[in-house]
Amino acid sequence: MRKGLIVIAVLGFVLCGGLGFGVWRVIDLGKEIIAAGVTKQEFDAQKKGTPEADVRAALPEPLSDISDKDLYGGQPAKFGVPAGASCIYHTIKPLPDPEGPELYRFCFVDGKLAEKNTVTIPEDVG
Repeated sequence: MRKGLIVIAVLGFVLCGGLGFGVWRVIDLGKEIIAAGVTKQEFDAQKKGTPEADVRAALPEPLSDISDKDLYGGQPAKFGVPAGASCIYHTIKPLPDPEGPELYRFCFVDGKLAEKNTVTIPEDVG
């Protein structure tokens, strides 16, 4: 009987901890999405050729959980990423139309803004 109660207590503790962590992660992700928001005016103000440091200084922190590899698999060029570029992603502020683009993408080559665009997260990168 006593072992059964201990097992139930441990399982309850693990389940509550896992649920609590899941809720915390969702809230944390929501905060990051809101904090990474860029307005149309902020997007338009960034000009090609601007040094990467200046663009990053003018914008909030980008989304940390999104990379070209995550979005495009091994085919970033297929989705318009310039050759040799490293890109950062921001949410669109205010929230966009559900049928429209979902993110702003800023791509840098040799330390300068090479491309900026609105993008939709691809459903299938295959």
